[in-house]
Amino acid sequence: MTHVIKISGYEVDHADSLQTLISALSSIDDQVVLIHGGGSILPRVLNAIGGTNHPAAAEIAAMALRGGINPRLVAALTQHHLQAIGLCGSDLELMYLLPKSDEPIVRFEVLHYLLEQAWLPVLAPLAMESATGAVKLLNADTAAQMIASALAADQLTYIVQTPGVYASGRRISGISGRQCERYIKQGAFDATYTSVVKAASLAAPHVGRVRITDLNGFLDGVETVVVA
Repeated sequence: MTHVIKISGYEVDHADSLQTLISALSSIDDQVVLIHGGGSILPRVLNAIGGTNHPAAAEIAAMALRGGINPRLVAALTQHHLQAIGLCGSDLELMYLLPKSDEPIVRFEVLHYLLEQAWLPVLAPLAMESATGAVKLLNADTAAQMIASALAADQLTYIVQTPGVYASGRRISGISGRQCERYIKQGAFDATYTSVVKAASLAAPHVGRVRITDLNGFLDGVETVVVA
């Protein structure tokens, strides 16, 4: 079973969460593609240069992701006998952008090959602009959605800090794409959860099962399931 999992980077910053992630990955027999966000490193780096409008923001973000979070995560997984390989979208043109497009094209055949060889790809959310070769930072939630959809994955899991999505103080056990749109328009979620819910709803028509949960919920089956 092909399983795309997106984590925020928080899991890399906190030893307990990283250990729980490793336990979760070790407990399943799925072919996993892991996409990570920027954790606490990326916001600090970008804030130091004045934000994403800085001319070198993409290059600096790429350095933080590829030189910081990605190798740390890969090293931790490898130490626990998981066959992790660190990549970003510009490697082998895994994710590339055509001129005037913000939606990356995913070379899913490369990921299929890696999975067939029993590798666990760990992807930083970076894509390459095909016309210039420049590296562009992607929203990690969107990257996970695009990858899972391109792979026609059996499962896509967004790991967040709560065991699912909450509205009015209650966990939503299941939600449709139309309901996602309504909740987002109502401002029911903060920016982080809005990004996750939007990406999950876009993936739902193309993926066998889409869920949002935290690491404990991942192990215990407590989650929000997003359907088309």
